[in-house]
Amino acid sequence: MRISVVGLACIAVLSACGREPRTDEISAEARALTVIGPDGRPRMFAADQDSSGTRLCFQSADTTLPYGAPVTVVHAAGFPQFATVGTLGRRSRRPCFPGPPVSADSMEYVVDAPGDTVGRRGVPIVILGRLAPAQMRGDTVMLAIEPGQMSWRFRTCASEEGIHATAWAGAPLSALRRWHAYYYLGYDVESDCTPADYKPE
Repeated sequence: MRISVVGLACIAVLSACGREPRTDEISAEARALTVIGPDGRPRMFAADQDSSGTRLCFQSADTTLPYGAPVTVVHAAGFPQFATVGTLGRRSRRPCFPGPPVSADSMEYVVDAPGDTVGRRGVPIVILGRLAPAQMRGDTVMLAIEPGQMSWRFRTCASEEGIHATAWAGAPLSALRRWHAYYYLGYDVESDCTPADYKPE
């Protein structure tokens, strides 16, 4: 009898470890996650989306990002641009679907967001952390990333075999560039980037 009880307890523990937390189990750490990390860098990522247009994921060297953290997704390639909100989903050592080369010491994270988030043209930009709702100025998404500072705007452009995704504290190309990521496509594309898009900081 004692062995059976212990066995059932072990099964319960293993089952709990093998699933994602419920909404009411999302940690205070996840709810309080800020966009700017302790290293002063924004928690922003160029994301991948599968060919069916149903899922988003991204790669991060931070393997401890908390499940359920708030997420804002920006599609900067089209006009008008588009932004929506979601949450950080499951994580895995394996890619959620084939994509760019991944680092062995990184983690793949899925984004749980509304259906209209995916299937859009270009490379989505995923922003983790608590944010005020996005504002639109004409066709442009604007987000207050740093309280009391200029809202950030977003841009993507093509360069040889990949996409440069950027965020700017003001008008792209003329304001201070605050974030940059490169998404490798693996095939030639017509370049429309400028040196300001990719020059070292």
